[in-house]
Parts: sequence; structure tokens; C-alpha cells
Amino acid sequence: MQNVKITEWVDIQAPRDEVFDLVVDIEKRMQLSPLWGLTKIENPSHDYPNKGSSYDIEIPEAEGSCFETVVTQFEPRRKLAYQSLHENKATVTWNLQEVQGGTRLVYVEEFLSDESESEDLRESVQKIVKDWLKNIRRYAELRGIWTKCWLRKLIDRFYLNQQPAQRKTITTILFMQVVSTITFIMAALAAGLASLLF
Repeated sequence: MQNVKITEWVDIQAPRDEVFDLVVDIEKRMQLSPLWGLTKIENPSHDYPNKGSSYDIEIPEAEGSCFETVVTQFEPRRKLAYQSLHENKATVTWNLQEVQGGTRLVYVEEFLSDESESEDLRESVQKIVKDWLKNIRRYAELRGIWTKCWLRKLIDRFYLNQQPAQRKTITTILFMQVVSTITFIMAALAAGLASLLF
């Protein structure tokens, strides 16, 4: 077995308190993950997110695949770390630093992997982590002006709790609506311009 380490970070235009609250919220954090729908959070302990608290991660597609995750570090506004009690012994640390204009969120993951598949696995996990951090940044930056706050409420209510297939359907419908609106506006402008010229 070989130890694999992945480090990624993103700068977010939001206060550190808000970003930390988002990271600590297990359900919200997982809903923003590209793996949402493939994993499920079960049985969070009443003292979560304190050190020593735990929750289970279930993989519904793999029957009987459920493993405990234990919080190993909890420093309000600064750090959350946890370890999965699974054969790959994955440890994840979320570090938060104040930077000009907001917060730097640093993700570090270490896990064991067979040497034969470690490079492919590293690339796959790294892509998932990059997309996850982008999603967290986009969501956390929906703040301030009323339109962003309104959009965040819509996302919370109608999008985040949907399964991946349902999310694709919603995205497709919205895309079609935007295209048809733009087409209508272009046609109206063309008709108006034609009437002025002729």
C-alpha cells in the first residue's frame, strides 16, 4: 500500500465564519460534493462537530458498505479534520485562513492505495476535490446583494436536496428556458429593426 496525499485550495469572497459554518454542516457540504447521491450521511452523534464525535458514510450502491468517520480536530473558524475507519484510512483536513477579500479554504486528504492504481486514483480524487471546492466557493459567494441571497434560497430549497439525475433535469430545463428567452428577445429586436428599416 502507498500513502497518497492531495492538497487543493480556493479563495472565497466571504467571511471565514460563514465558510467555516458551511464546511461544518455535513449535509450542506456533501450536497455540494460531486459525489452527492453516491454517498449518504447517517447517524451523526449529538456532539458533532466536537473532537471524538462521529457519523457514518453509507454508499447505497454498494450493499453493506457503511463506515464510521470520526472527527479528529475541531478548531472553530480555523480547522476541521476527520478520519474514516475504512481500510484506506482516509484523513481529511479543512483549514481556513483569512486573506484579503475573504477566506482561503485549504483541503488536504491522505489515504492508502494500492501502488498499481495510486496515480489513477490520485487524479480522480483530485478532480473531484477541485470541483467540490469550486461548488463551495460559488455557493458561499451567494451573499450580500438581495439577488444573490434570493438565488441561494432557491438553490437551498429546490436544487441541493435533489439527486444527481433530478439536478440534471432541472439544469436542462433552465438552460432551455434561457435559450428560448434569448431567442425571443433576438427575434423581437430583429422584427423591430426590420420595421424601422422598411
